[in-house]
Amino acid sequence: MLKKRLKYTVLVLLLVFTASASFGKKPDGIKEMKLRLDSLVKSVSCDVSLQVVSASKYDLLYEYRPEVQMIPASITKVITAAVALHYLGTGYEFRTVLYTDDKNLDDGVINGNLYIKGYGDPDFDSNDMIEIIKKFLNKGIKEITGNIIYDESYFDNQYFCLANYYSSDTKLQYWPYVNALSFNKNSSRGNAALDAATFLQEQLEANSVKIDGIIISGVTPDSPKEISRVTHPIAEVLANMNKPSDNHSANTIFKVVGAEYSRPPGTLQKGSYAVIEYLTSIGIARSEFEILEGSGLTRFNYVTSNVYVQLLKYLYDRVNLFDTFYYSLPVAGVDGTLKKRMLQTEAEKNVHAKTGSINGVSTLTGYAISRDNELIIFYIAMNGFKGGNWEPYRKLQDAMCEAFCSFSRNQ
Repeated sequence: MLKKRLKYTVLVLLLVFTASASFGKKPDGIKEMKLRLDSLVKSVSCDVSLQVVSASKYDLLYEYRPEVQMIPASITKVITAAVALHYLGTGYEFRTVLYTDDKNLDDGVINGNLYIKGYGDPDFDSNDMIEIIKKFLNKGIKEITGNIIYDESYFDNQYFCLANYYSSDTKLQYWPYVNALSFNKNSSRGNAALDAATFLQEQLEANSVKIDGIIISGVTPDSPKEISRVTHPIAEVLANMNKPSDNHSANTIFKVVGAEYSRPPGTLQKGSYAVIEYLTSIGIARSEFEILEGSGLTRFNYVTSNVYVQLLKYLYDRVNLFDTFYYSLPVAGVDGTLKKRMLQTEAEKNVHAKTGSINGVSTLTGYAISRDNELIIFYIAMNGFKGGNWEPYRKLQDAMCEAFCSFSRNQ
């Protein structure tokens, strides 16, 4: 009887000790997030690649098939923004300039031509033209004896980029018209530089400036006299690209990078060479990417998760670049392509990320703020589903982002 009581007492004490130890043990936040992400990944009915790391600690929190080459779609714009910040700098101003070949304007007459030259500002519009004309009028000029010449020589003349280059690629109607003298987002898909020059002529004549010549295409001579200019800062231009995922802006910026990296005219190929030099210089293997243009419209761009994780980490570590880049990204539940996503979840306002969507492709990459205010870098790519029904895949990505944002090391 005594032996039975001793055995019973020992068993009770053992159970109490075990329960106390379990009660005092902190939950494993990484394990919990892994289980949650495993469940979500298993529910995806297409190819998936996923990688999650801490921005500050740079420890791997989760990965699933990180080595698989995937079509990035519009998260390509993250690379475009990064190479623009690298080669152009945070102080860069996208510009459009009025020049003349007349050196003396004191008589109020341009005895020669008026040139309007574009340097690849994707946001130049009617309001900017009116501003540039106001500066022109302040010079007291009342007559132009020559022509109005529009100059788009800063870029090549491949206006629709890779449209019709690959037979199985995104079709012509989806590619924007890209040229160096952009005007009103080139919405007409016609000769945007001519549209700009025509608007310039009309506004000058409406302000009693006599124009003796005609509108023609041409190239600004060396050492011209500058009359006026309008500029947009790179931070504004990148936000106008990334938040709405503007394809016109992306390939315009990509060609500007090409022109500055090499020399004008800017081309997609020069932009691609700039990407290769930049990404390999920060330690990304050449075999892990192919970036042929800056918007993500082509199906012939490819990446691995490592490209984005390393790039986002590199940008995070550089204070002079990070703020400009970070604030260019859409914010969940707030603006851009994430405005209607992750609402009323822990991810709302805590995810800054770039979306990507073309037929059979849905991607998302960027930063998430965890429950501990730890910045998380993530890359999610889904390829291979049929058509353009992105909604179920976006919902799964949103659920993954909620897992990142609810993650805690200190539960």
